[in-house]
Amino acid sequence: MIYGYARVSTNRQELDIQIKALKEKGATKIYKEKISGAKVDRKELSKLLEEIKAGDTLIVTKADRIARSLSQLEAFVLDLTNRGVAVHIINMGLFTAESMDNPITKMLFQVLGSFAEFERSMILERTQEGIQNAREKGVKFGRKSKTYVIEGALLHAIQQVEAGTMSQPEGAEFAGCSVATFKRRLKEYREQQTTSNS
Repeated sequence: MIYGYARVSTNRQELDIQIKALKEKGATKIYKEKISGAKVDRKELSKLLEEIKAGDTLIVTKADRIARSLSQLEAFVLDLTNRGVAVHIINMGLFTAESMDNPITKMLFQVLGSFAEFERSMILERTQEGIQNAREKGVKFGRKSKTYVIEGALLHAIQQVEAGTMSQPEGAEFAGCSVATFKRRLKEYREQQTTSNS
């Protein structure tokens, strides 16, 4: 049987291009997941490795879908080829137990694997440089903070606290929320007032 494995690092990325390439190369069962390559526990890859057996072939589009370094890639491929599984890395070639025993093929594998590792390092470096440049230009990263609309009983309670006619615990009870939540909303209210008055 010909298995395929497709992986992207985040939920924002799509698997379509990898899946199409794997199908074109003959993969009939494809395992796919959206998870960082840094994660050791890749459930779909683990399932595939449990199911695949001698005589089967595993296809991936690029080496970095299954490994983050040359040593990791070599260990992964050797483990499978020693089990009688052929490993087809589309941009590197097809590797079997016989070919991995051949000194020339093994050297070619290591050279190509080194290029894949180098390419990954370059991409990471460019990504970090891009993030740093964006930060220097004032671009904010991370989830946007949600602006809470302060109204109704909560607004009344906050106004009473600000006027000194209610304590914060009393305000929280009046608004029907915890003291911690009330304090957060009070802080947001004060920030909004400062912004609107400036």
